[in-house]
Amino acid sequence: MEKINLKEYSKTIKELWQPYEIAFVNDTALRIAKIKGAYRWHKHKNEDEFFFVVKGSAFIDFKNETIELNEGEGCLVKKGIEHRSRSKDEATILLIEPISTKTKGE
Repeated sequence: MEKINLKEYSKTIKELWQPYEIAFVNDTALRIAKIKGAYRWHKHKNEDEFFFVVKGSAFIDFKNETIELNEGEGCLVKKGIEHRSRSKDEATILLIEPISTKTKGE
């Protein structure tokens, strides 16, 4: 057993928008990534996805709504919902999703 410190782990991430797998809980992956700017619009046909902000702030855009997330806040995106994540400044996010989720969307 070992402790996972998300803020410390995030210091090792060099590439933006590249999710890194840090743990698996049964069929669920915990993936951490740094983001800045806007990702492309996409959806996941078969999987829900949970975004959690570890450091900084981020936005989850939907077609008719935007949710702002600050450190310690999260947002569940249900399967089939078109969305994109973005941030004004560099942010670190934790993605909680099934292992089968294509991290770049469909």
